[in-house]
Amino acid sequence: MLVLNDAQAIVVKNLLTKMLVNDTYSVSQLEEAIGWFERESDRVSCPFEQVWSKNLAQEIVRELRNQN
Repeated sequence: MLVLNDAQAIVVKNLLTKMLVNDTYSVSQLEEAIGWFERESDRVSCPFEQVWSKNLAQEIVRELRNQN
């Protein structure tokens, strides 16, 4: 199982958000994040509560609506 620390989780959140809204992102950060996921192949666990996931989903929806 891979557990991301807070800094890693923030990088992944920012990258995913930028990708979903077609914003520019750092290729070096993407390569680094991919390396975190390649270490373990079975499961990924992020130590955030469900509130964090809900906030991320709301942020993504808000950004997508702002683009239209």
